[in-house]
Amino acid sequence: MNVNNNIFDEQVKLWSTDTSATEYLNWEEQMKMLSEMVELITPERSLEEVIAVTYTTINQLMDAYQFAVAIYDEEEGLIHYRGLVENNQRLPDIIVDACETNCLTAYSIRNDVELFMNDVEIEFRKYVKELQKPKHGLAPKAGMYVPLKLNNKVAGVIVVKTIHKNVYQRHHLYILRTLGNCVMRSLALAKETAKSYPRSEATQKEWRWNETKTLSAKEKKLLMQLTEREKEVLLLLAGGLSNKMIADKLFISPATVKSHTLNIYHKLQVGNRTSAIVEAIELNWFL
Repeated sequence: MNVNNNIFDEQVKLWSTDTSATEYLNWEEQMKMLSEMVELITPERSLEEVIAVTYTTINQLMDAYQFAVAIYDEEEGLIHYRGLVENNQRLPDIIVDACETNCLTAYSIRNDVELFMNDVEIEFRKYVKELQKPKHGLAPKAGMYVPLKLNNKVAGVIVVKTIHKNVYQRHHLYILRTLGNCVMRSLALAKETAKSYPRSEATQKEWRWNETKTLSAKEKKLLMQLTEREKEVLLLLAGGLSNKMIADKLFISPATVKSHTLNIYHKLQVGNRTSAIVEAIELNWFL
């Protein structure tokens, strides 16, 4: 696997160097670059590797000062930003509520619509009431959001933004759609190979909390960060329950469950329920 990864890295490096050598790209050359990029995407590539190639491609074809791939988890109602980059610098991943009314990414997902803005400070009003301050990086001046589909359902959004106005043309949307299809192909493979180990195992046993006295100092310290309600939610997540089922069991709303799961993810520094459950198991919290 390491050998394959090294070969892949070399392919991307050579391809990126070749494309960077051209100062001006006409439409035919842009299509050629897209075709070459697609050839780099093979079934064994991870989603992170695909995102890296996607970012390299976009930077050769348009002003991509800021870039992100946002993956939509319909079951939890959350949006996970992957491959968040600004000015070639990797930024921390972000998780947001898909129901957030002033989030442009959430709007694109909920309405299955492309957003094309060459002056964000003016055009955002077509979609949301207020313009959110970025959690990381600089405020963009222009941006594009293209929904990504998997099995005819919106599964995410590819986002490109810049600190300059009036730099995007409509054909850039076509490029993003093409690149987005490659990301979704990788996502489909990733979802198939990353079936929830904890959830499948949870259907065969009933998890319970380990005794605190058996935990190490580090394991206890991390556990103390969780509230009692968050511990209840985490245990039920390990049992394979959906947000709706957890809400019914704890007599709270699904929105409150979502809020608790977000808090759990942040405290455990993970991006989804599967990772949270794996982390809890590895910390010896569950028996």
